[in-house]
Amino acid sequence: MVLLPKATKTSLVKLVRSKGYEVPSIRDAMFSTCGRSRGFFLAWAPKDGEWHHAYYTGAGGRPVLSVDGEWLELTMAEVIHFGLVEKK
Repeated sequence: MVLLPKATKTSLVKLVRSKGYEVPSIRDAMFSTCGRSRGFFLAWAPKDGEWHHAYYTGAGGRPVLSVDGEWLELTMAEVIHFGLVEKK
């Protein structure tokens, strides 16, 4: 069994919020995938007007999350809880 990264706009917003970042509204966030690779982008601007960016993917068999260029620790339990993996 292989676990691959996957994300939806809602699941990625929930993960970023769980890491302490304020994402004002799911409606106001922009979500995109990175072509065929398993990379997912999220961008949002809170009330202060400054844009923030998050990137979620897998590297070296581990899930990774970058928010505003800062790499954050993720556990498999977190990504499974938020539905950010696909079993193949």
